[in-house]
Amino acid sequence: MKKKLAVIGGGISGLTASYFALRKGYAVELYEASDRLGGLASSFDFAGLRIERVYHFLCGGDDRILDLSRRLGLGDKIRFRPTRTAIFLDGRYYPFTSAADLLRFSPLPIISRFRFGWNIVRSKYLSRWEMLDNVAAVDWLRRRIGKKAYRAVWEPLLKTKFGPYHERISAAWIWHRTHRVASSRRTPLSREKMGYFEGGTQTLIDEIEKQILGSGGMIRLGTAVGQLKRADDRYDLLTDAGRRGGFDRVVIAVPLPVAARLVGGESPAYARELSRIDFIGVVCGILRLPEKVSDAFWLNINDSRLSASGLIEYTNLNPLQSIAPQKIVYISLYTPTDDPDYASSEETLRVRFMKIIKSINPSLDEDKLLGFRVFREPHAQPICPVGFKNTMPAVATPLKNVFLLDSTQLYPSDRVLSGLIGGAEKMVDDYF
Repeated sequence: MKKKLAVIGGGISGLTASYFALRKGYAVELYEASDRLGGLASSFDFAGLRIERVYHFLCGGDDRILDLSRRLGLGDKIRFRPTRTAIFLDGRYYPFTSAADLLRFSPLPIISRFRFGWNIVRSKYLSRWEMLDNVAAVDWLRRRIGKKAYRAVWEPLLKTKFGPYHERISAAWIWHRTHRVASSRRTPLSREKMGYFEGGTQTLIDEIEKQILGSGGMIRLGTAVGQLKRADDRYDLLTDAGRRGGFDRVVIAVPLPVAARLVGGESPAYARELSRIDFIGVVCGILRLPEKVSDAFWLNINDSRLSASGLIEYTNLNPLQSIAPQKIVYISLYTPTDDPDYASSEETLRVRFMKIIKSINPSLDEDKLLGFRVFREPHAQPICPVGFKNTMPAVATPLKNVFLLDSTQLYPSDRVLSGLIGGAEKMVDDYF
């Protein structure tokens, strides 16, 4: 008789854990509180266009997602294109993609430009990151690139990404951001290439769902799990649709604050441990425009008058021929969930985001906006302070046969789909 596995959470981690466990012979039931699969990678209908709620892209080093896609027969659905990065600093737009762009970056003295470029080269080839775990990013960056470069480039990004936490962030986290993007370049300072799925990430999600259902797995959408209960040597789930029981193993693939509530009745100490990790929320605005804002796919906004962490012009990566010549732009605002900005009305955010776009491209008045949507995620970004390596939770929990999958386990990597897939596969290989 097959062993029963419950997977709580239908994001990429929960989906791929279910897929790999089915291949090991488990009877799998996946529980997802919302009405759709994919979590932060899920899509919505934007005036007839299926598009992701939060932007995603692929880098050349994202081996796990590329390998899985090939196994699923989706290799021909992946496209890589050269992209551009830029910085909007004190009211001016600066290309920031190649070595030539860096040499022309006039806000910095020439020696600072060389130090900045040398740090990119060193970061690409650095593999022993553990020594950076006990160093603050602000101190490491000032030493590596100098105070002027730090203030012009990295300080605004850290502040808009982490707000009140920005001075606590570990250098290891910052290093990996540079390392991942540099790995998408033929040489560290050449133009990067980013990738995407035809049809967006939903293409991958749909295929994994198809594989799960085709292998006999069950997916219960719109079913929230409130608590985990031990029943002899097995576990029951208390859901809003009733009690589901008899699971030999459980995988928890939801944000840590939610996971803490699930296990609190069985292990209060473990719940407290999970609750000690802080998160910051994100408000993501998606705009549909008649023309592009700039030539950049990724535009870092380093302007104190425009409080947003960046502008992602998705159609500068994925042309989306079905809506050409219209353009899709994401603007992200990272903020604690108790900050008034997090609860801002859609109208307030629309005006705020269009002000940012008009500052970059004055021809784009608000009356040219063709569509606007907002999504909020309370647990978008874990705070990774100095020493986080010794804080992040393990996959095997104190509860026997209960396992945890969370983006904090990817540290020093950020929350990237490839890492989440790799974590799920490794968990199944190691413990199932």
